[in-house]
Amino acid sequence: MRNNKGQFVKGSKQGFQKGNRIGVGNKYCVGKKLTPEHKEKIRQGNLGKEYSLDTRKKISLAKKGNKSHFWKGGISTDNEKFRRSAIYKIWRKAVFERDNYTCVFCRKKFIKGVTGDIELNADHIKPFAHYPELRLAIDNGRTLCVDCHRKTDSWGRRTK
Repeated sequence: MRNNKGQFVKGSKQGFQKGNRIGVGNKYCVGKKLTPEHKEKIRQGNLGKEYSLDTRKKISLAKKGNKSHFWKGGISTDNEKFRRSAIYKIWRKAVFERDNYTCVFCRKKFIKGVTGDIELNADHIKPFAHYPELRLAIDNGRTLCVDCHRKTDSWGRRTK
């Protein structure tokens, strides 16, 4: 549909036909073909541009506080912090080395670079949540592959 000046009106069926230029940014518009020189000029637009100190401060203030929508304010449970600690990682490695990187149930052996499809877990025999004093006791750990670990009574939320 055309207005009184003979131009196509945005939103009309005719305005969306191929070849009708309605406005910049409309995905149905057929725009100009840009020359490679023009494309390069656009690409180089802000390269090497120096901002004033005042502008840099404004940009900095605008970006502060922009966090991911997943951010919960730095809240981690004590268990999560403990499992990421260096001492817990040392415990896991000690359990793996004691069991020679072999699942104690099915006897699958993990060899780095060779059997990459077998993932090992260091399992607590007495549950991690119920026995905090035994969390770092090597006697309370065992090496299990993922499949065997899922079959245990202490896997996930099945702790008794």
